[in-house]
Amino acid sequence: MNEGTVKTFKRLTALAILAVTFTLMGILFASRMDWTASLSAQDQQEEELEEALKSSGILTDEGESPFVAVAAKVKPAVVNITAKKQEQGRGDGFDWGPFREFFPRDFHPDVPRSVTSGGSGIIISRDGFILTNNHVVGDAASISIKTAEGHVYDAEIVGTDPETDVALIQVKDADFRQDQVAELGDSQNIRIGDWAIAIGNPFGLEQTVTVGVISAEGRSNLAIAGGGPSYQNFIQTDASINFGNSGGPLVNIRGQVIGVNTAINTQGQGIGFAIPINMARNVVQQLRETGQVTRGYLGMVPRELDDATREALKIDNDVQGVFVDLVEDNTPAAEGGLESGDIITAINDQPVNDPTQFRFMIAEHKPDERITLDVIREGKRREMSFRLGNRSEYIAQAENRNRREQDTWLGLHVQPLNSQQGQQMDIQAEEGVLVTEVDFNSPAEGKIQAGDVIIEVNRRPVKNMEDYRKISSDLGDTKDAVLFRLNRGGRKTYEAIKP
Repeated sequence: MNEGTVKTFKRLTALAILAVTFTLMGILFASRMDWTASLSAQDQQEEELEEALKSSGILTDEGESPFVAVAAKVKPAVVNITAKKQEQGRGDGFDWGPFREFFPRDFHPDVPRSVTSGGSGIIISRDGFILTNNHVVGDAASISIKTAEGHVYDAEIVGTDPETDVALIQVKDADFRQDQVAELGDSQNIRIGDWAIAIGNPFGLEQTVTVGVISAEGRSNLAIAGGGPSYQNFIQTDASINFGNSGGPLVNIRGQVIGVNTAINTQGQGIGFAIPINMARNVVQQLRETGQVTRGYLGMVPRELDDATREALKIDNDVQGVFVDLVEDNTPAAEGGLESGDIITAINDQPVNDPTQFRFMIAEHKPDERITLDVIREGKRREMSFRLGNRSEYIAQAENRNRREQDTWLGLHVQPLNSQQGQQMDIQAEEGVLVTEVDFNSPAEGKIQAGDVIIEVNRRPVKNMEDYRKISSDLGDTKDAVLFRLNRGGRKTYEAIKP
């Protein structure tokens, strides 16, 4: 190879190396540009997402969940309540309240025992007043509360209202800080879909926070705690509520108490119920002033006015009100001339829409107060005047009467279907007798339960108390097994009881 050829070869080789070098540099530069562009786009997306979360309220300006601030505000006002009661009979030493039926029985001797009930409470004043549920502290021999900071105090019952399941207790000589006092909101302003935060002590797990939404309002006719409180207007939420949450607060996104957590539906998930704080506030005011709640009483059973009833009574479909299903003897309703089959459309010119609203409207009036009802009877409208009685007095009289009427056989306590307990349990059966209680260590324990309706005994039909008394008298002290047919929640079943 001559010298010129060698120089030419070297020149071409150098050019090739330069070309490859610049090509690689170009690829790397272009790749760097893509990386930078990708990173910039990703950063922009993250910034846009964070801004959207902040504007929607899901994140605060500091990038935190808004529930952090809610928990910090409310938790100091939530206390853990321990109540001790003295009871006779079997048990595991723990009162499961309205959840009793969902836990297995054990078999301790039938002896007096101390039963411990657990729940939550809400500090509502610096001088020690605490709002909770009646089923948490009712009939308690002693009560202690534990604050979020771990301090333990003794408390006393100021008053209870089983008809709403509200109770008020107090730590004497307390001087809580202002930040330990809950801010009470307005339950009339809640909307379905609003945030709902439950705080309490489920199963002893103190200061537990769960989050959900308001699922529904105005829930009633719920079978809670063996029939449930008489006055129900529950807030429904899917914020997790469990045993031990009872009496604790349900709060909104501002940390204001909008309800008192009370119960759950154990047949599903995410179905909890809370007493609206406006309803609880009204009860607490009376308990704080007098230690009891007084309500007006009329003495009749209202029923929904549906289209079929309107058609049967030949009234217009746009007529709203309640149908009078039953008028009880010796009550203000009976004395004022109200009759079964009447339709009530208004109380003191305020329209009536449904039985739940009607019961609340009557209860808001005071005993001895006179009210005017707009009534439709046989197609004709009329105004009728009534002087209300004292509901507490009538309930006490009814309980005494039921105790006198109550029959006991094989450890079964039964009452007529139209008794006070039958109405509270919303028993749908038309014939039979209602089991209200089953004695411990009795032959029927574990087989027949409160709420069952006895419709047959040894193949003999039981339509009422008279039938039941006749059959139980005939069988007397039989040593043979007795076959009961029961209506249990709408399902008919048999149980054989060996005396």
